[in-house]
Order: sequence, then structure tokens, then C-alpha cells
Amino acid sequence: MRTQPEITVVVPTYRRPALLRRCLRALASQDIDPGCFEVLVVDDGSQDRTAAVLHEESNRCANLRPVVLTENSGPATARNKGVENAKGKFVLFLDDDVVASPSLVSAHLRCHANSDDGRQAILGLLRWHPDLRVTPFMRWLDQSGLQFDYDTWLREGPVDPPYAAFYTANLSLHRRLVEAAGGFDERFPYANYEDIELGWRLTRLGLRLHYEPSALAWHARQIKLRAFCRRMTHEAESAKVLRQVAPDLDIDTDGRGGEPVGRLTRLALLMAAPWASRADRQRVLERHYRAEIAVAYAKGARS
Repeated sequence: MRTQPEITVVVPTYRRPALLRRCLRALASQDIDPGCFEVLVVDDGSQDRTAAVLHEESNRCANLRPVVLTENSGPATARNKGVENAKGKFVLFLDDDVVASPSLVSAHLRCHANSDDGRQAILGLLRWHPDLRVTPFMRWLDQSGLQFDYDTWLREGPVDPPYAAFYTANLSLHRRLVEAAGGFDERFPYANYEDIELGWRLTRLGLRLHYEPSALAWHARQIKLRAFCRRMTHEAESAKVLRQVAPDLDIDTDGRGGEPVGRLTRLALLMAAPWASRADRQRVLERHYRAEIAVAYAKGARS
């Protein structure tokens, strides 16, 4: 194995040992020499079976290195620790619920080889894992723009502005760029806006973002409406942090949740969704989803 890897895959994780195991096994099956990259997992104070998974998987993945935090500090802190301990020239940020395609790491490295000024970041594609049953809510979420914009405005090639799609679930860039920007702002408590805010600072330093769909990875878990509503509550809380730390950043955080509706309207939509005619079903479902999300977002905004 080479003593100096070309790229470090940084995976923050918190209490998702089964998903982490799947993530690591995909990284152990990449189509390039494992000496070209290292996998650095930051255990963000899980204190569960995560430590056992890391120990077991180190036998499969010789280039795996764990960094253990004693307390849960959030993804911004965890990623900063990953960058701090990385040996690679580049860092590839990957979420612990993401399964890499066999060519993911090599695709990122190939893209960086075609850029010689060190200011380009590579955004890879995320899709639902083929083993998952894609629910109506998950299909709607892809088109809503509330999670990612792969199915809305993103197109292969340059992304303008770069910060608008700076998604660290599958994104790589030169390590010294992250260091020059000061890393992720650790005032963000959740995985909401902390990556966009770093992308904003990097854009001001001359960052370019290239969207490369061949750098493919898959989400390995279903997302249900209730869980996504919890995420939107956290997003509203993080939006308040964003407005404090980056008041000049032009993102419509207030419009993300929509207008909350009353309890009776929400109940009526919930009851109507299963019985709507085929022609009306999508419209009713969308109103139901947006009503629940708006209430969850408003809860976070009030906190």
C-alpha cells in the first residue's frame, strides 16, 4: 500500500452501525488500488455497536482509519475532524447511509486529474439504492427540490452558483481548499445548511463545482414523511444559524416550508390521500406532504 493516499474518503457517522457497515463494504470493493485512497470514519460519539463494526470491517478494508469523538458534536465537527486527520491530497465527503458504486472513488479522482488549478470540486450523483422500494413520497421528494436538485435544475457540467449544490453526501475537493476556508462552521448543530454555508465561503475564494453523474452512489435507506418532517424541523433551526453566520447568502430559507395549515385541513388531507381517484391522487398526496412539512418547519422556526 502506498504511504500517501491520493484521496481520503471522510465518513461521519452517528448510531447507524448497520448502514455504516454497508457503506464500508462498498468502499472496500472499489475498482482501484486501495493504496490510492483511505477511508476515515469519524464516530461522532455513538457509544453503540459502531465501534465493533469499525473493528470488524478493518479486516476487510486495510485502508480504514477510525477517529472517535467522545461526545456527539454534529456533522460539521465530525467532518472537520476528518479533514484534520486526512492524509489525502483530496477529500471525498460521503454520508454513512450512502453506498458507493464500484467506480465512485476512481470517478472522483479522474475528474480531479482533468483540473490543474486545485479549485474545482466534484459533485457526484445520488440515487435510491436498487434494493429499495421507492415509495410515492420518495418519488415526490426527488421532484420537490427539498432535499437535492438532481431531478430539478442540475445538469452535468459546471454548477452556477457552486454553493447552491454543495452537497457533502457525495462531493470531493482539494483538502487545502477546505482548510483555507476554515472548514465547516461548527455552530450548525444538524446536517442542514452547514455544507451550503461552507460552499458559500469557498465560492468567494474562487471555487468551481462540476456535476459528474458518473460518480454514482446510492442512498441505502428509505425516507418516510415523518422522518423527513423531523429533518425539516432541524432545517428551520439551522436556517436561523445560517442567517446569523452568512447574512449575505442569497437563499430563500423562509420559503422552504410553505404556509402551515390547520389541524382539520391536515386531517382531511391525510384521510383523503388513500381514497383519491387516480387522476387526483398525486395532487392530494402533494398537498398532504406539503401540509405536514410546513407544520414541521414552522415548529423549528419557532424554537
